[in-house]
Amino acid sequence: MYSEKKLFQYLFLIFFAVVTAYSIMIRASFYDDEGMPRSSDGFFKVIGEDLAGDYALFRLLEQKTPPQEAYRSEKISAFLNKKTHIDGTFFSFASPMKAFAAVPLLNVPYNNFFETWFLWGLGLFGVAMYSLFPLKKTLFLMFALPAAFLSFMTGGWGLFAAAAVVLALTLTEDYPKTAGFFAALCAVEPIVFIFIAAVFLIRHQKKAASVCIGMGLSLFILALFRYDMTAFKAAFSSAWRILTEKPCALTSFGAALICEGMPVPAALTLHVLSVVGIVFFGVRLFLKQSCSQAVQDTYLCAALCVISPFSVLGDYGLLYAGIAFLLLDSERRGNLKGDILFIFLAFSSIYIEPFFVKWTGFSVQMFLSFLLLEVSYRRSY
Repeated sequence: MYSEKKLFQYLFLIFFAVVTAYSIMIRASFYDDEGMPRSSDGFFKVIGEDLAGDYALFRLLEQKTPPQEAYRSEKISAFLNKKTHIDGTFFSFASPMKAFAAVPLLNVPYNNFFETWFLWGLGLFGVAMYSLFPLKKTLFLMFALPAAFLSFMTGGWGLFAAAAVVLALTLTEDYPKTAGFFAALCAVEPIVFIFIAAVFLIRHQKKAASVCIGMGLSLFILALFRYDMTAFKAAFSSAWRILTEKPCALTSFGAALICEGMPVPAALTLHVLSVVGIVFFGVRLFLKQSCSQAVQDTYLCAALCVISPFSVLGDYGLLYAGIAFLLLDSERRGNLKGDILFIFLAFSSIYIEPFFVKWTGFSVQMFLSFLLLEVSYRRSY
């Protein structure tokens, strides 16, 4: 028999799993079999809009288009209009490592590419949740956590990053080489890769660190040989151009400040100062012997959401990897004051997002990421 507390937890997860899965089905019905909106009133121009830009970029790079041209928004938009009849303005600043990893899927139309990409991401995310929780809870968490919804709607890579980070952090004790392999996959998101490798070194997990760094560098070298160093420079130039010219398309702290009218130097200074503070308190937390590993992992996932100034909405899948670690620690040590309210806000965030952005100009995902930093640091004592 379930205790009253355990029964409430399962009812909570079942409710959000059903509601979120239903929301995905409803949103899917807005698009036809080719991923195009059934009416012109939809918010997105195509299903998984950010991924469409990445798909066009990858195809352009594989067609030997010079990277300086391939990363231009005009070129990406023209490709999508010509090949898939998708109108509108698209952009991408995906790393060449992402393009290299996606090569086997680039010979299919965009709608098939998106379906394969999403199902693989959801499956890997489910495996990651299973490394933390029993199978029954895993099945509910796959849909109850908003990571899948964000990935489906925006096409961001957060679902893959969340899965890889969870598996990298949870398998280190028993399967260090496998953990290093999943950490190496994070090389497609360079900032995530650097911090995961640093965590392995701080925790003296030498096998995991060596596999992670070795395979990550191999992926970088392979992408370098395939696309040349100019592709890496073009990717950063594209990201910087979007941050300074179209900041409202991003959801990072610095981008939100620029979008609200703050001068770029001032906004980026505040962003850098926030990153310095996050890293400072993070190092203290990771060096604290009494702090549980689940709390450290929670802090890390939250930090990875807010450190990059180039974050988009779909990248916040990592936030829900942090929520999963928080739930794990709560099961073991109980909840502190305010934790239940925070968890409820996190699970319902996708429904709050439109109102929160309208009222504050900031993404609720970013706000929750900063709040999760505070929650995890408070649990470190």
